[in-house]
Parts: sequence; C-alpha cells; structure tokens
Amino acid sequence: MAPVITRLQSYSSIEEYDEQIPLGEYLFLRVCQINPRLKSVFGIPGDFNLNLLEHLYADSLLREKGVKFVGLCNELNASYTADGYSKIIQGLSVLITTFGVGELSALNGIAGAFAEYAPVLHIVGTTSTKRADYAKTCGAQGVQNFHHLVQNKNSLMAPNHDVYKPLVEPFSVIQESLTMDGFDNEENLKKIDRVLIKICQENRPGYLFIPCDIPDITVSKARLEEAIITQELAEDDIESKQLVENITDRILDKLYQSSKPSIIGDALVSRFHYDEVFTKFISKLPSNFVKLFTTNMARNIDETLPNFVGTYFGKVSPTTELQKNLEQDTDLLIDFGYLNVETNTAGYTRDYSNIKDYIEIHPDYVFMDNEYIAVKDTATDRRRFSMGDLIQSLNQKLDTTCFINNNKLINNISYKFTPRKWHTDDATIDQCVVPQSKLIDFFNDYLQPNDILMVETCTFLFAVPDLKFPPGVTFLSQSFYGSIGYAIPATLGVSLAEKDLGTNRRIILVQGDGSAQMTVQELSTFLRHDLINPKIFLINNEGYTVERIIKGPTRSYNDIQASWKWTELLKIFGDEHGARHVAATLKNAAELENFRSLPNNDKIELIELIMGKMDAPERFSYISGNKPPVASVPLQ
Repeated sequence: MAPVITRLQSYSSIEEYDEQIPLGEYLFLRVCQINPRLKSVFGIPGDFNLNLLEHLYADSLLREKGVKFVGLCNELNASYTADGYSKIIQGLSVLITTFGVGELSALNGIAGAFAEYAPVLHIVGTTSTKRADYAKTCGAQGVQNFHHLVQNKNSLMAPNHDVYKPLVEPFSVIQESLTMDGFDNEENLKKIDRVLIKICQENRPGYLFIPCDIPDITVSKARLEEAIITQELAEDDIESKQLVENITDRILDKLYQSSKPSIIGDALVSRFHYDEVFTKFISKLPSNFVKLFTTNMARNIDETLPNFVGTYFGKVSPTTELQKNLEQDTDLLIDFGYLNVETNTAGYTRDYSNIKDYIEIHPDYVFMDNEYIAVKDTATDRRRFSMGDLIQSLNQKLDTTCFINNNKLINNISYKFTPRKWHTDDATIDQCVVPQSKLIDFFNDYLQPNDILMVETCTFLFAVPDLKFPPGVTFLSQSFYGSIGYAIPATLGVSLAEKDLGTNRRIILVQGDGSAQMTVQELSTFLRHDLINPKIFLINNEGYTVERIIKGPTRSYNDIQASWKWTELLKIFGDEHGARHVAATLKNAAELENFRSLPNNDKIELIELIMGKMDAPERFSYISGNKPPVASVPLQ
C-alpha cells in the first residue's frame, strides 16, 4: 500500500510560517542560493517523492524564483537532461527520483555525470522513517515487504530499507540521508549544505536521500541568511596562499625562460567553469611567441587567435604538421585542466619525449619537475585551493616584459591548422548517400560564433577534431563514458538552460540513428516546454556503424529496425500540424551542400541524413585498426 500523502497547504509568503518553513521548501531555496541561475528541476514523480515535489510549488520558488519542475519520460533520460543542463548553466542541477525503481534507472546517467564532471544533485525520495525503523526491530512474524523495495534473501528477516544506498558511493562525491533525529541541532540543514558545497567544489554528482515523511516538517528559515561558501582557498589560510604563490612563481619562471613554449587548454578548465579566467590569462601571453592548443574534449580556446595552432590529439591529430608542432617544436608545455582518459589522449598516444619541461595542472594536483604537488588532502578529501585560484594567480602575476627570448622578437607561430576540403573530386562521392567527409566540410561552413554543438557517441564524433570552431562555440559530448542515447535528453537540458539564462544561443545536435532509438521518446518533452529549439541532424546509417567497423559488419547484433520514419516522429509525439517543428531528409552530397536551413527555422529542425552503412571518418578507421593514422594523410 502506498504511503498516505498530505497535500501541502498553500501559503502566500514564507513569513506566514512565523520564521518556520517546510524542509522541502528550505532545500530548494538553498539550492537556488548556491546556483541562482537554476530555474529548472528535473525528475519523475513517484509516491515516495510527492511530498517533496509539492514544495516546488511554494510561492517563494514558483513565483519569486521562477523555478519550474520539468518532468521527463523516464529517469535515465532525466539524468542525462540534468547533466546537459548543469554544463550550460555552469553550476549544480537537480534530479529528483523515487525510491528503488526510479533511483536505479538513473544510475547509468549519474555514473556518466561523474565520469564526465557534471555537478548533479540527485535527490531520492525514500520510504518513511517509521517503516525503516520498524524493519530494524520487527521479528520474523512481523516482516513486512513494500513495493519498490526488494525482499531480504532470508524470508524471515525484514527488508533493508538502505539496500540501494551503497550502490552510488563509487560514482558520487557525497551521500547524506536526512533523518528525524537530524532536526536536532539543525543537523539535516548542515547535511544539505555539505552536499551542495561538495557537489559544486568537485563538479560531480552527490546524493540526498529524503524519507517521504521528512519534507513537510518545518525548520527555521534563519539559516538561509547564512552564506553558503564554495571557495576552497580560505582567507586565513596563509600556508595554502603561500603554496599558490610558490607554484605560480615556478610556473612563470619556466615560462619566462623558455624558447618555444606551448599551452594546452584541456577539458577540466571548462568542466570546472574556469574558462573566463583562463581566457584572460592566455590572451595576455605574447601571441608571436606562445603557441596555444586545445584537446579533443576541451575546445575551450578562441580558435581565431593568431597563436592558436589547433586540436592536439596524439597520433590522430588532424594533420602531421599540427602533431609535430607540439611534440617536436616545444621546449615547455603546460597542460591546464588535464583530463586523464583515453578519448582525450587518443588512446594515450601523446608523445612528449622531446619536450624538455612539462607541467600538468589538475584540480587535485600540479605535476612539475617530475614531482606531484598535492592540492587535495586525501585524508580530509579537501583541496587547499582550486585550479581557478592558481590560474587567477598566474593571470595577476604575469609580466610579459619578463619573457627573455620574446624580447628578441622570435616568432614561434609557424603553423596553424586549416581545415582541408575532403574529396574534392566529385567522382569519388557516392551520389546516393551523404558522405561523412562532406559532413565535415558542411559543419566547417555551417557553424557560427557562439553556437552550442552537441554530438552523440556516433561516427561523426570522431570527425570533430577536423572542425575549426568560430569564436564562442561550446562543444559537448559524452565521448569518454559513451552511453549512447545521451545526447537527445542532454540537448533538452541544454535547450532549457539557454532559455533559463536568456542567452538564446543556437543549439545544434548531431545524432546517430542507433543511439537515438535509445532515448527518442524525449523528443516529446521538447514539445511540452518553452525552450530554445535545437537543430537536429540525424545520421541514418541503418544501425551501429561504429560497432560494425570494430567487429561484425554484417552481424545481426549491429542491426536496428532501420525503417523508422524519422521525419514523422515529432508529428507522432504531438506536433501533428508542425506548429513547433519542421523536418526534411537529405539524401546525397549535393543536397547537403545546398542546405543551409529549413523554412520557419525558429522551430525545432529535424534533418535526416541518409549515410553509408560502413562510412566513418578516417580517424575512426585508424583507431579501430583499419587504416594508418589520419595525421599521415597528406593535405589536399
């Protein structure tokens, strides 16, 4: 039997609580304090979280803060949506699920958020404290089993109401459970603060487990007047400030003394939201002297800067010249925000053996002079300072007159990546499909400044290093964790974030057909909400082409139902007369070259691309072992 739900009484203002407000309302107000940009909360209702969800409709949140609940088709999709939202809103997002069936469905998305650094607060509504307490004391004849809760293996023992909680420990940075005892000494409120702060500092998911009989209990609203501080470098921590100074001086001294310095803007600069201060720092560097690179998962440097060389991706960098420019023509390399995963390092094919001096800056450590300087204390799991503190210190202390070799007017910028035109001989193009190579050409022309480019884990993801981005383009994918189906609901989160921020950037999604079939029902949620309408390019290559190239090109396990009417889907999901969307199919290279936009392009655009079943970017053919490195292919 489901728990009895008591509907929250409507109040016109929090003053009517006489300095007391329900814990559920307090929680959401505290969330808004730590991330004022948040306007959307994601989730699926279930009987164990309904009491909590009711508090989202309090005037203090709905009217004063403009916060809205966004319901999704399932919890996995909701976790992807919260992930995408957090990356654009540049702060904590909120996912609410119910006990067992809901929280377990979301685990894959939360694991992806952990792997790819997305700060998602996952709130789980659990069984009541009374039921959980009873289960701890009842005897064999009093055993009671409840829906969503798996029974004990021993039929004569009560179920463990905490059975699911240990599952999330490996891929979340903090987990707290609110309790009845926690109302003493404001312990529940302290737990809320600890969770919010830790998620924001680590930019990874954290958990709050809230029993269904907790949200309506009132707490003092006075604690909302206390500042919630995420700054990691304490004002009175003289020792840590001195450490920042010392590291700063050592890095700058190496930079001043170098002859051929290079800097990599890596992925964790963006994931920890330090793009602005990083951009200020690299913009002050002598543009004739310091070479700038970015990585496959970062793309966080203005690629029109005169000293930007290109995307370095080990042995599969876009060109041999680009690869050599970093590996063989650099004496000092500084990697800001290093993300240690194989999809960011081209399977660890980076070769720094000819580079005299290498510095690696990570949120948890600095590697310099062949030693690791710990930033995070493993005993306390706290950082002494943030990566942003160090970049800010470098920016403030940088003195461009101190570059010894730059005073000699040395110009180290001898090469800049320029996208090649693929297959210029039309005779090589299959006129019956859109070639992957021509799709690269298309997006090099199609992208505009400040676009958001979303790419699913599909064949085209391996072509992104061949794109040169206009200024301000944001690139998002899940290229490391690689849970296919991520991109459609993540784009929903991005579209809602852009609407909530009011920045209204153009959103472009490149999606594979196989991965789309995982989460395609979330297209219906696009139609339910006021958001920035994306432009969706759907690659129809009849199945899992990435897997076909790896193994089993003709095996049935790489097949999908390939006769979907993709351009009809948004009609089926409710937009029968095209009020919110337009759709078209492009069948060959000529149609792609002539395409720029569909009529009524303020609507959702769904453009189906008919592509070859075994066609993939050359880079992926090398990674899968079928061709030589892309970088060895001569420029045309």
